[in-house]
Amino acid sequence: MVKVFKHYSLKQKIFMILTFVFYVAFLFMIINVIRNYKGDVADTAFIVIGVIALGFGILNEYLKFQYNEALWYLNFKLDPDKASDIYNNLCKKDIFGLYKKDRSLFDVMVYLEKNDPNKVLEIIKSDEKKFNSNVETLLIRLYYEMRAHLLLGHTKKINEIYMDVQNIEKMKRKPQIFQYDEFHAMKQLALNNKGNAYEYFKKVNMENMNPKEQKYILENLIKLAPRTEVENYQNMLEKLMEKIDESI
Repeated sequence: MVKVFKHYSLKQKIFMILTFVFYVAFLFMIINVIRNYKGDVADTAFIVIGVIALGFGILNEYLKFQYNEALWYLNFKLDPDKASDIYNNLCKKDIFGLYKKDRSLFDVMVYLEKNDPNKVLEIIKSDEKKFNSNVETLLIRLYYEMRAHLLLGHTKKINEIYMDVQNIEKMKRKPQIFQYDEFHAMKQLALNNKGNAYEYFKKVNMENMNPKEQKYILENLIKLAPRTEVENYQNMLEKLMEKIDESI
């Protein structure tokens, strides 16, 4: 069991332990009321409501755990198939649809990792309302559309998407979900301006990126870098892949 939680941070582990302690304490409260049950309406209400609340609370924590596992396999183990299997299982138990409604957001990441740009665009088109619900989800849409069209060689579409990205970048409170240098780099790649694309990719700060995101940046740097710098990025990618292989 300890091995399952090995990839969680200390803060996450502490929170999970405290949550577990809370549910155990609440369970003992219910058991205590049942032991001393005398048929009071208040006791009956507490037992019924308590059991229902405990059941849904435990289910919610389980679903949250499954969701984090799916993201971990996708972003840290680079295993989209395993991540998708976990998310499928999660959705089957998601009786309130809390995670089902975000399925399209998860699936665009999965299918991009599977190198299926057409499926990415199909998912976005089928759930436009979700992707256009706010500026953050719109930027997510633009990012994955841009990468999909880049794989398909659709320069004209990338130019259109890039204009929308620029409008968001000019906002006073622009979303910081992605680094805008990455968008600029993809735009230059679409125009076949490899030197400019390299300079933009080089500006991307990988410090707070997950392995999936780092891998994409490093692969582009290797393709675009001058010969004298390629080896450095290759070494960085090799170390990253070793780290991924060594994780659970």
